[in-house]
Amino acid sequence: MTKAVLSGKHPEYADKLCCLGYQTIQSETVSCFINYEQDHADMQCLIIENTAFVLSCCQRLVKAIENDYQIILCGENISGKYPENVPLNVCVIGKTLIGRLDSVDSKVLQFCKERGYQLINVKQGYTKCSCAVISDNALITSDNGIFNSLSETKIEVLKVHEGRVGLSEKTKGLIGGASGYHDHKIYFTGNIKLHPDYHKIKEFCSKHHTEIISLREEHLWDIGGIIFC
Repeated sequence: MTKAVLSGKHPEYADKLCCLGYQTIQSETVSCFINYEQDHADMQCLIIENTAFVLSCCQRLVKAIENDYQIILCGENISGKYPENVPLNVCVIGKTLIGRLDSVDSKVLQFCKERGYQLINVKQGYTKCSCAVISDNALITSDNGIFNSLSETKIEVLKVHEGRVGLSEKTKGLIGGASGYHDHKIYFTGNIKLHPDYHKIKEFCSKHHTEIISLREEHLWDIGGIIFC
């Protein structure tokens, strides 16, 4: 049974995923992060091939997946201050890693270099939050820097407007943090039809043979993504 790591503050999404056949794992609370990031799975765990990079403070999460993956502990010097809080917040798509490379954990970079991954540097440290992967060579983002950095690669990118993704009273959420991709399906934490670029998103996903699943009827909410493993 495929597992899904996601925020425990939003049990409605976990309940829906369980109904769809997934075993859900609650992310941890990282107290040094700002309040609305403390439970974000994409800040705590990164899966690449058969290896899981996990913040060293997230021992319960380690125990939940250690039988399925080789574990590499990371982020011994994390803090709540950006960009020291984003060592694992990178987007891995196919054989490409996209991230703010000077903030990415050195163990992740070394692992990818040894295995021939292309490393693409962007200014956005919240790279995983900003990218909704829909296939091995396609993603959706509202970030201009990421879009421009990928314009000359083989990765196809749909640029969408910001909007209709909640996070906190003062901060807008990002589409990657409101989604998760697995087995030709993208799961959105809300109703993607309410997004201003829904029709473009639908067409783009259809082009890449990816099914869209909305996990609830309200607007999208950035919960730190869903990590399938």
